[in-house]
Amino acid sequence: MDTEGFYRRPLPPPSISFASPDGRKIFQEAIALGGMEGYFPLAEQFHTQSEPAFCGLGTLVMVLNALSIDPGRIWKGVWRWYGEEFLECCQPLSAVKNQGITFDEFVCLARCNGAKVQPYRYDQSNLQEFREAVKQATFLPQGLHLVVCYSRQVVGQTGDGHFSPVGGYHPERDLVLLLDVARFKYPPHWIPLTVLWDALQPTDTATGKCRGYILISNKNISSQNFFHVGVDIHQWAIVAPYFKDIAPTLLAQEQPDSLFALLDTILINLPPELTSVLCITGDHLSNEFFEIWCCLLEEIKSHPLWTVVQDVLLTRNCSETSVTGKWQLQEKNLAHLLTMFLLSCPEEIYQPLNEHLRSQIYQLREVDRLPPLMRQEVVSLKEQMLALQNLFQTLSN
Repeated sequence: MDTEGFYRRPLPPPSISFASPDGRKIFQEAIALGGMEGYFPLAEQFHTQSEPAFCGLGTLVMVLNALSIDPGRIWKGVWRWYGEEFLECCQPLSAVKNQGITFDEFVCLARCNGAKVQPYRYDQSNLQEFREAVKQATFLPQGLHLVVCYSRQVVGQTGDGHFSPVGGYHPERDLVLLLDVARFKYPPHWIPLTVLWDALQPTDTATGKCRGYILISNKNISSQNFFHVGVDIHQWAIVAPYFKDIAPTLLAQEQPDSLFALLDTILINLPPELTSVLCITGDHLSNEFFEIWCCLLEEIKSHPLWTVVQDVLLTRNCSETSVTGKWQLQEKNLAHLLTMFLLSCPEEIYQPLNEHLRSQIYQLREVDRLPPLMRQEVVSLKEQMLALQNLFQTLSN
């Protein structure tokens, strides 16, 4: 038998193994105190990372599946489910396999896959706020989970940067349960909250920034993010110049004087790469979500931009234009998708417009003026695009 390599490591203090007699006693007490509400959805999805550097991906797979977020893509057979192979919209898996992912890349991945993300670095928070975040994720049965990005060295373990989901909290002992996804190395374990907080402080040599914690939730059970960004960071590098340079230059030259002329200029000149920026998940919905989908379509149809988009498509004979061919969508949803694109794309595209038209389009894009379902979708899309843009700029620098 080949005995080379390592089969787990001894768990050093102050950590306490989850399955040990002390760990079980802490677990029972924490349940009685109400600090294990977040544990059971995560335990149902407990996952061991498939590569030594996949702690971030393994943690995110566990959390996304615990939140019942539909990836909108086939996993195996007819089933849609999250596996680590889906999580490469911010870095190729080959790169992650060699070097793992950073705090910002984890946030980008979570947002790209439809989660609501609230990141806090060590220097953006304090011990009491961290403790409150732990309580929020472990005491309230509301589909909210906490991920920590920390240094193993500070807690006495081998290795350095690591991601783990928080599975529970014992408020009287001030102990946090880490559901370590590197189960081949260390088992799930309890750790003092103050020690874990200190482990967020060390600088990540890859970024020059400290680590932190991330609250992750499903955006809203009343909507499942029917529209989502369909490109990864490498594809975004191709489309980013359209928003920053190409479209603004085109609009500066054309100087449209009406919404119709503006939308006509933008839509007819969309390059092929832009057609994959937004995607729709609207097939095979349950009755509940199909009703929500229909309500969302009605909200979009009631927006003034939809009417103008529809007029442009009809004027250009949409069945013959390159727009329809590029977006590969049924005609009945094309105006809806293009409307969402115009509402959520980076606003620098509109900078060269004359003051009156720029003010008009900015007012139409104001999130607070949108109906509730549209507002949620547009906010999500803007967050995803912003995350990609920020990561693109970071990598470019």
